[in-house]
Amino acid sequence: MKPLFFTFEQAAALQVETDWPLARDFFAGEYAFHADNALNTSLPTLRVRIENRPRPGWEVHRHKALAKWQYAVQFEQAAAQISASGNSWALPMIHHMLIHPALRWLAAGQGTLLLHAGGVVKNGKSILLTGEGGAGKTTTTSLALASGGWQIHADDYVFLRPGVGSRAYVTRSHLYLSLLRWVPEVANRLTLWERLKLEFFGRARDWSGERLKWPVRLPLQRLWPQAPIAPIARPAALVLLRRGEQTRLTPLEDLPQAAESLIKMNFGEARHFIHLLKKSGAFSTPWLEAWQTQERHLLRQLCQEIPLYQLELPPAKTAQAARDAILPALERLAE
Repeated sequence: MKPLFFTFEQAAALQVETDWPLARDFFAGEYAFHADNALNTSLPTLRVRIENRPRPGWEVHRHKALAKWQYAVQFEQAAAQISASGNSWALPMIHHMLIHPALRWLAAGQGTLLLHAGGVVKNGKSILLTGEGGAGKTTTTSLALASGGWQIHADDYVFLRPGVGSRAYVTRSHLYLSLLRWVPEVANRLTLWERLKLEFFGRARDWSGERLKWPVRLPLQRLWPQAPIAPIARPAALVLLRRGEQTRLTPLEDLPQAAESLIKMNFGEARHFIHLLKKSGAFSTPWLEAWQTQERHLLRQLCQEIPLYQLELPPAKTAQAARDAILPALERLAE
């Protein structure tokens, strides 16, 4: 069966080989925007092989009881190979914990940062929203897209290259039940089965005390049919989100501290990847230090180029109150 090919701007290429229909559908859906007809051999390449049959000798990992898989990882100069075999619950975990961060490592070696951030575009300018998990990235980007006039740029990560700008990294949106409290019209774009899953996963998340976080994955363009994708933009602001008592947009002046906060946050997102590499024996301290050095250098450059702000998000009981509080701040940044 022919492999699936994906090209991520000028940062990295991905080849996925699998004869498992569920895995083919998953990656074809997740990376539809980046699909290509052939492998771009001029770019650093990640080759992935996915199976659903046991593979003796590979490292075994289980996540949140349901997802179980075996895997093997190999790194080369500007290339990586991942082999994995697991159940259906493991597919999104293999993507999130192995494939996505491996692409990030390859991109950093090319001088491109894959930053944990949502992004929207207006007037050719991107507003990039970052912060720890739960800070409000998806909520804020969704409020902007629901208001009209904004373009899709990134749901969870965005490519940033010093001197070039921001480039879209388009995956399916990871939808959680809490978003419907902020943007209730999203419910009208879901099938009955998707709404039932969202409700079930939301209840499981509450019951587990945030330990079980399973999203419903949906194409961004189905959620926001009126919002086209903006592949390239000029960053107007990099906004660090935090919870507060009232909406407050504040310029950040301590750029070295901001860069360190961002590098800590970005590598916090890679913690599962690093853990899996240690389990498999593919990890080395010099390799991690080199990766951190590359990303720290890129972030310091980007913090010199892009205005940095902190946006405090207030509690809001209605979607309209949230829009009234947050959207004017985003509009000012995109002027």
